[in-house]
Amino acid sequence: MDKVFTLPYLRSISESLSNTIKKHGFSIAYKCKNSLNKFIKVKKDPIEKMSHCNVVYKISCCDCEASYVGQTKRQLSTRVNEHKKDINKKSGSPSVISTHRMNFGHNFKWNDVQILDEEDSFRRRLISEMINIKRQLKPLNLQSDTDFLSNDYLPILSKFPSL
Repeated sequence: MDKVFTLPYLRSISESLSNTIKKHGFSIAYKCKNSLNKFIKVKKDPIEKMSHCNVVYKISCCDCEASYVGQTKRQLSTRVNEHKKDINKKSGSPSVISTHRMNFGHNFKWNDVQILDEEDSFRRRLISEMINIKRQLKPLNLQSDTDFLSNDYLPILSKFPSL
């Protein structure tokens, strides 16, 4: 069986090299040294942050260290708008963001919502949400949001500041 070398094709050198190598029982396969991949870069247009789906996000308070971490499958803008509308509603139980606003009169950084993670899997997104809730300095989230994440993991999580 022949042994094959793959080399770039060089006009004057390749033919003479091929003859020499054939005498010793080898074959050469040529490849183009200039591929279209070097010249044509196909990339998708970047997606605006608020158009991302399947995210874990953080909304920070403008006036203190408090923050809220949530997750959504839908576009981030849709979920953030729901949080904004909840502050203005007159009936029903208020969200933790609305409660913080009513109790302290604080505003939130609606134009600076952070995406902490992107994950298509619902279960993985929930785990990421729990981890990020636990890592907040002053969480607005209810403690029940992290019931399924044992406190035994906290020493491990503190060793990785940017999971």
